[in-house]
Amino acid sequence: MPMLKRSEAFERQVHRIKELLERSSDSVTWNDHISDPDNPSQLRQIDVTVRRGCKLTIVECRLSKRRQDVKWVEELLGRRQSLKAETIIAVASAGFTTGAQKKAAQHGVLLRELSQLRDEEITGWSNRVSLVLNYHQYSEVTLSVRVLPEAMWKINPTKVGQELESLGIVQAAFNAAEQQLKLLATKERRTYEFGVRFQPDQDVGLNGEPILEVGLNGKVSLVSRPVSCAKLLRYGEPQQHVDEREITVEQFSLGETNVVHHNERIAIELDLSDLKLPPLSQFRSVEVSSAGDLEHESFAVTNLPRIRVAGHLKLRVYTLSETANSK
Repeated sequence: MPMLKRSEAFERQVHRIKELLERSSDSVTWNDHISDPDNPSQLRQIDVTVRRGCKLTIVECRLSKRRQDVKWVEELLGRRQSLKAETIIAVASAGFTTGAQKKAAQHGVLLRELSQLRDEEITGWSNRVSLVLNYHQYSEVTLSVRVLPEAMWKINPTKVGQELESLGIVQAAFNAAEQQLKLLATKERRTYEFGVRFQPDQDVGLNGEPILEVGLNGKVSLVSRPVSCAKLLRYGEPQQHVDEREITVEQFSLGETNVVHHNERIAIELDLSDLKLPPLSQFRSVEVSSAGDLEHESFAVTNLPRIRVAGHLKLRVYTLSETANSK
């Protein structure tokens, strides 16, 4: 999935809130496109739509540092009428001016905002979720490549690493290791020695010469890294005190990762766009836990990075009849 803009991530957050409230993912759509009743060939983009039978609710979102004013409310009145929607909801990250609230109340535009909780308000809330990233950390790694004896003189030692990387051999070796390491489905934080061997595709070669066998050996350990919660937000009407709002959003310090709570149900989005791991490591999983029992309504992963292990490792090109060349 392409990397989302922050405004799109905000819309998806509101989409998950509406899903939890509606309890039906089939009726709630993010980034919807509907036909204009006055010009059916023209599609109109809507941030979030909610459909119940023939009734349409439009949800429009604004991510900004300023409170939204009367002008936006008036624009939404026109959109509701033009698209023949039964209900229109305006969601602003920074809230609304007093004038906008009065105009919305007069004309039936529903306003919602996300307000950050203060430290004293957070203390009494017990449903917080913990997120922990797990990854394999490699060390003392050697990548071995066996070729035909007559191929040795054609191989440039200074370029072999780059060539193996471009051919996908390096990543294929780590992927083979990961298949073996699945047997280490344990929370022990000890270091294991590992070794794998495999034959690459026949059309893969170094400088045109076939690679007969690839091996990878070294040490590996499973590392866990907690993801901290950056802030807590409450979703509701501007007039509502934060303690009276039903929806709580935990925002984590990992891209746009967040957990939306409604009563005992949660929706999770894990954004890996900002995932940074040490050299010679590979992402494995994420653990979700909480003090109480919570019902997982949905779990989404966005911006999944290309699975690639980077970092310095020892390279070894050899034949069965010659002493190995190492780098």
